[in-house]
Amino acid sequence: MAYEHVGDNPFTPSFGEVPLIMAGRAQVIQELGRSFSSASRRPILTSVISGARGTGKTALLTFAEAQARERGWVSVSLVSLPGLLEEAYEQSCRQADHVIDMTLRTKRISSLGIGPMSVGISHSETTTPGWRTRMSVLLDRLAEKGVGLLMTIDEITPRLDELIQLTSAYQLFVREERRVALLMAGLPHNVSLLLNDKSVSFLRRAESIRLGRIADHEIERALRDTFAQSGRSVSDGVIEEAVHAIGGFPFMMQLVGFNMWEEGGTSKDIKDARARRGIRLATEEFKTRILLPSYQELSPMDRRFLQAMLQDEGDSLLSTIARRLGKTNSYATQYKNRLLEHGIIGMRGSRSVGFELPSMREFLVEQKG
Repeated sequence: MAYEHVGDNPFTPSFGEVPLIMAGRAQVIQELGRSFSSASRRPILTSVISGARGTGKTALLTFAEAQARERGWVSVSLVSLPGLLEEAYEQSCRQADHVIDMTLRTKRISSLGIGPMSVGISHSETTTPGWRTRMSVLLDRLAEKGVGLLMTIDEITPRLDELIQLTSAYQLFVREERRVALLMAGLPHNVSLLLNDKSVSFLRRAESIRLGRIADHEIERALRDTFAQSGRSVSDGVIEEAVHAIGGFPFMMQLVGFNMWEEGGTSKDIKDARARRGIRLATEEFKTRILLPSYQELSPMDRRFLQAMLQDEGDSLLSTIARRLGKTNSYATQYKNRLLEHGIIGMRGSRSVGFELPSMREFLVEQKG
């Protein structure tokens, strides 16, 4: 809903949209900007981004694409699905058509005869060269114009052969000193599986960007500034409550801000009661959109591990969790590592863990009931 007096809602709790303010990502943003402008190759041009659902992986890819285009690069957005190689080539050609002409045609003999029989030659496609050859031709033509190519791949599927082929070819493009960049994003466990594939071991040397919680003071500043830049305000007390509910989670910040804005009606100064209702609505929606699908992916023992943590008011010692499960510390460590990979829990010192996702404790209590 658009409000005539206060303008459109500036918060973006939807898939891959770049928020008005990218809280907590200043260092990555600055380095991306430098890398697309630099004459020399910078490490971040080959990066693997990991994080739990809602940590802003897709938004960061979208932002990087915009940064690249602003600096004259061709940028293509890809998803790790069958047909990835052809999609990468076709999209690259389409996005580059304002820079170069990628119409490639060769002569083919359509008929051949002797004496009175005719010989015909038509201009059409012959046997299609391999994917790497076609990409090399494209990159050659872009290089003639001084243009680089950025490929972003979201939701990486580590067992997709075409993803392995693309990344292997990309390694060769880098060795050939071509102006290319590859940014990939995925859930932590999928990223780990990909990095453990021996055929793309070079990716272990790529820049690793792990997206996690954002400091409360950065969340607070981004929340205040987004409201202020859009002509509205929220009381200090409610802002503090919102920051607590957000728990450092980027998607939750957008969800809370969005609902506070919507519940605020047409008033520029959002009333506390309305803002608090927005926080409650956002919390329930977060459980449905983020916590439930994350929970459903877990194994029964993963879930038992999390339920064992509920007995502690704060963080949990690994040894205590193991005792509650009736297992050894080494056995419990395996599931701790799995849950760390999923982004469900985080380390608190060397021997304790805590919930990483906002409202996870309350959600687990509801599931248990």
